[in-house]
Amino acid sequence: MSRPLLASDLRIRGFTLLEMLVVLVLAAITVSVVGAGGQAYMERSRYNQTVRDVSSQLNKARALSVQEGRSVTVTYQSDIRRLVVDGRLALEVPASLVVQWEAIERNSRTGKTATAVGEPIFVFNSDGGARGGRLAVLRGGQGVSFRVNWLLGTVEQSMVAAQS
Repeated sequence: MSRPLLASDLRIRGFTLLEMLVVLVLAAITVSVVGAGGQAYMERSRYNQTVRDVSSQLNKARALSVQEGRSVTVTYQSDIRRLVVDGRLALEVPASLVVQWEAIERNSRTGKTATAVGEPIFVFNSDGGARGGRLAVLRGGQGVSFRVNWLLGTVEQSMVAAQS
């Protein structure tokens, strides 16, 4: 048999309105603080992932040139913000990042460079060497610059600040 509920029993079972309001205010403050920090985290994460992806694509281009025994060109299509390796592999660069580049100098004999659509930045040769300009990915005025070693064909990274 159940006993009748008393007014004192009802008071123990739930939260008061004031306690619920305090919890909701604390939750709102937490969400606003974490939300702002979360956006900054996502931007940093996007930048770091792009730098890793560019490095990976350049190393793949080097390996492809040696493996297939032919030159592989890496181009940058500035209008659609895409890095293209040998006309096939593409890497989209997020719009929130700044890209600076120096294209390869033109061939003195023909007056042009053999390339797909876009500006040629690096050419990896089948003998392991390379030639190229510079590609920099920047976030907030600082970033990473990529160059290739002409003799060994290795990809070199260095920290840079935005050019004025």
